[in-house]
Amino acid sequence: MSLKRSRQMVFGGAVSALALVAATAAASANQCPVYHQAPLLDQMSGLPAVADRLPVNPLVVEGIEGIGTYGGEMTDVYAGSRIGDYRRYGYDPLVRWSPDGSEVLPNIAESWDISADATTYTFKLREGLKWSDGKPFSAKDIQFWWDHIETNREINPKGPRKMFIVNGEEAKVEALDDTTVRFSWSQPNGVFMLDMASPYGQRVVQFAEHYVKDFVKDLNPDGVAKMMADAGEADFGKWWLGRIGTYGKNAEHNDPNRPTMLAWRPTEAVLGKERFTFERNPYYWKVDSSCNQLPYIDKRTWVLAKDPEVALLKTVQGEIDISPRNISTPPNRSVFFDNKERGDYRLVTANSCNYNNAQFMFAMNHPDPVKAQVFQSKDFRIGLSLAMDRDLIIDAVYLGQGEPYQVSPRPESPYYNDQLARQYTEFDPDLAAEHLDKILPMGPDGKRVGPDGKPFKFIIHVNEGFRPDWVDMMQIIAKDWQEQGLEVVVSVASDEIHMATLGRADKEITIWVGENGCGQFPLVNLERLTNFKEHGNWEGWDAWHDLKKDANATVREGVVPTEPPAGVKRMYEITDLVPTKVGDEQTALMEEFMQLSADNFLSMGIALPGGGFRSISNKLRNVPDTLLEGWLYPGPAPVNFSSFYIDPSKK
Repeated sequence: MSLKRSRQMVFGGAVSALALVAATAAASANQCPVYHQAPLLDQMSGLPAVADRLPVNPLVVEGIEGIGTYGGEMTDVYAGSRIGDYRRYGYDPLVRWSPDGSEVLPNIAESWDISADATTYTFKLREGLKWSDGKPFSAKDIQFWWDHIETNREINPKGPRKMFIVNGEEAKVEALDDTTVRFSWSQPNGVFMLDMASPYGQRVVQFAEHYVKDFVKDLNPDGVAKMMADAGEADFGKWWLGRIGTYGKNAEHNDPNRPTMLAWRPTEAVLGKERFTFERNPYYWKVDSSCNQLPYIDKRTWVLAKDPEVALLKTVQGEIDISPRNISTPPNRSVFFDNKERGDYRLVTANSCNYNNAQFMFAMNHPDPVKAQVFQSKDFRIGLSLAMDRDLIIDAVYLGQGEPYQVSPRPESPYYNDQLARQYTEFDPDLAAEHLDKILPMGPDGKRVGPDGKPFKFIIHVNEGFRPDWVDMMQIIAKDWQEQGLEVVVSVASDEIHMATLGRADKEITIWVGENGCGQFPLVNLERLTNFKEHGNWEGWDAWHDLKKDANATVREGVVPTEPPAGVKRMYEITDLVPTKVGDEQTALMEEFMQLSADNFLSMGIALPGGGFRSISNKLRNVPDTLLEGWLYPGPAPVNFSSFYIDPSKK
């Protein structure tokens, strides 16, 4: 028995990640008597007719304001790191989120089958899809990606991404024919559709075999050796990531000759450029209901702004068509509001899928045993939490938007746990002191000392480039903590420097946004609800867990595998088990995990986000008045950038 549907419901309190609803895909566009294309493409000699460039059944996309017009340029901003941020550039995996985040919808795959036991997922691709260079896109490209890239340990030393592994078992990926690809395991993978609709699902459709095979050492050893020699690089993996790249690497959109399935494509190498432009993909496979090939907009341009203040200035001056997330914050709302006429933009609501404005993660396995002991102390974490005035932070930094909140799924999620969300959020300096006294007694000079009797000082690492509001937030928190006799250093750094710091074993307490807290997303977000591996430091515990699952697992040099406390061990176990279960069994594990999270209080938060917004240029149309933002839901990209158009009167 199999469950065969074209859509999958994933949100809602009683709906499991495998609950399916009967639904049909959008009306077939192959009923169109004739297709239309952008005038810009009329000027391209040798280009096949638009009907010959589209698949048999193009995906029909409707803009919120209806049919758009061709032409124009949309200008965006980037901070100099990732070019291909799929929240802002393009988002076209096999399957995708609906604009409101309630469903997984067809995309490159027009339909799918899921076996009743969730061990097998079979995707049917649109017939006649083409890469941006006009060559056929098929299931063989996906097979190539799996065999030569995702499982290539020289490119991905840790092996395939976790979404393709169930209890240590890697997926079996099979191209059954040109339009059918199957992923399977011997055990259930009850969250695979959520993963495939996430930005990480993009990696499956990034690699055109006919082009990328020349860069694979096993397939072209002499050619690769020459290219590496010309580049002065001896390490294949390093060379690959710099030359071709994989998901999240800057090189992934730096090669103008590399085919793409996205709506716009680079026309020149872009790394290091202060301004660059992508042009429409003439083989893009979506149309509107009037048989017009998408996208409407001819060009997507990015301008460099590493400093958030520069990005803010460019946006309110009307140079940027959609304000970036890092400056669209409550503290800046008045600036945006006051400059609407000057910048010729409007403000739209941006609801958040995040569960916290700031999540504090502790270096439980810090190389200094005293710091490790303190960070592992629940009393220390409770003391810090009770000693911060969240109401003041929300009023002063977030202009009253939000509410005190810990690291927990959002209230509308079926996995919400009230104790986890609300505990220790009150400002209670006296109770905070009682907890801190148990691990850091007060010294004679009014400063707290560690278990070794020596003055204790700790560092909070703050990424100013990513979230400027954290700097203001930490000024309030540091003052509150200092009044408790705590010696805290707030280390503020740019995005580039901060991200480099994350690789150090001696990082102490780091902050990141609490992401993926709405709907069913906590199912695939359990690690982030405790400790982001790249941000926190649980390396000893992680190594113990990895070796327990696989005695041959690779452990980073210098990391000592360390058995975690019983509660944390069980949380690791549940994290492994949840993807292998469905229905009531899966729900019970999630409830147990959230209660363990509440009981152990491993990380802490500030506030449930509120008051989100974006500025949208008045010339940019088909943009909804309400957006949803997140990461695994890569907002605002699911609202279909390809359907946006430029108001002809403002070109």
